Amino acid sequence: MTEIRRIELPLPWELGRINVYRAGPLLVDCGLNTPEALSVIGPHLDGVEWIVLTHTHPDHLGLAPELLRRTGAKLAMHRREFQQLEGWLDAIEAGSEYDDGLQLAGTPPEMIPPIAEAFNGVHSALARLKPDRFLEDGDRIGEAEVVYTPGHSPGHICLRLGTDLISGDHLLETITPNIGWIEGEDTLGQFLASLDRVGGLDIDWVHPAHGSPFQNHRAWIKQTHAHHHGRCVEIEAALALRSRTAHELVGVLWPRHLSAFHYRFAVYEVLAHLEYLRRRARTAMVGFWWEVAGGLETKPSLLAP
Repeated sequence: MTEIRRIELPLPWELGRINVYRAGPLLVDCGLNTPEALSVIGPHLDGVEWIVLTHTHPDHLGLAPELLRRTGAKLAMHRREFQQLEGWLDAIEAGSEYDDGLQLAGTPPEMIPPIAEAFNGVHSALARLKPDRFLEDGDRIGEAEVVYTPGHSPGHICLRLGTDLISGDHLLETITPNIGWIEGEDTLGQFLASLDRVGGLDIDWVHPAHGSPFQNHRAWIKQTHAHHHGRCVEIEAALALRSRTAHELVGVLWPRHLSAFHYRFAVYEVLAHLEYLRRRARTAMVGFWWEVAGGLETKPSLLAP
């Protein structure tokens, strides 16, 4: 079986590091496009034939254009990740600052500019890519089998090599991945279903994008299910007391100051949990309504009975 080699690349963000992996001719993920990351990964590029992206968040794809140039490798990812990346870049190039999630959440207008500024660096780390292959669930690339695991991102994939799983951000050692709202999607439901899918696999070692490799993935999955169940219960309890916007629920679930950067992740995670509740029998306490004015502006509320 192909050896899996972990390469730790520096990140300027709170997580500190990201793991990318060599598995024979495969390089899985690329790290952020910084000189520091490039200097670390440089010696590990010999023999790379395919660069596989677990998903297209900036810390996973940032160095892809430069590494493709250096190695002459081909690029593979899930089609839904490519579509999401193209949508992001189109919006950025059009100068669009419209954020449906923040508007739906009832985020105060004065908070929008600091959030946009906080994400400027994230957006600048994205790059247009031309995949040579779109990967689907069950495909094989090198000696790896593709496991489609949407939730953290719509086209997220893991790679299974025997009883080892390169998990991207789907399973992480000591934290739960952010599950953000996407219009028309049940991202939390997708994530939990993807967890159950991976829980049915015989895996010895999980090789995550952040943190150290770990074992006993089924215990981690059980704990993560419990975490999200608890978050739903907290939301229901808060809405049972009075109606609140998703923005107000952030203050209930995170009763501390959040930076603009972390606030956006928090409010999108609240929206994902509300959408999950809305689609299920537990939706009696959650109702969405909005008035359309001028074709763009909405006035959101989350209503308890």
